[in-house]
Amino acid sequence: MTTPSERTRALVWGGGFLIEVARDASLPLALRRKAATIARHFPTIEQIASTSSFPPSPEPAEVCRDDLTSWGAELQHGPLKESTRIPWPEG
Repeated sequence: MTTPSERTRALVWGGGFLIEVARDASLPLALRRKAATIARHFPTIEQIASTSSFPPSPEPAEVCRDDLTSWGAELQHGPLKESTRIPWPEG
């Protein structure tokens, strides 16, 4: 069974992976463009952070901002953020 923490980490890593694929010029152009398209509609780390503790609860949230920060630090280009700009891959 997947825990909320594991699901959240998978979203953070998935967004970072999309950035890596879209920026890797050694990969086929069609794949890089697909990654850029998906990233435009993928949740950002800010969106993930705002939903990981909803609804508010008196109990401590299983996922905290420190987790999100450390998971994002493991990614080559960092996590997908609202400020991330992935240019459309060109030939």
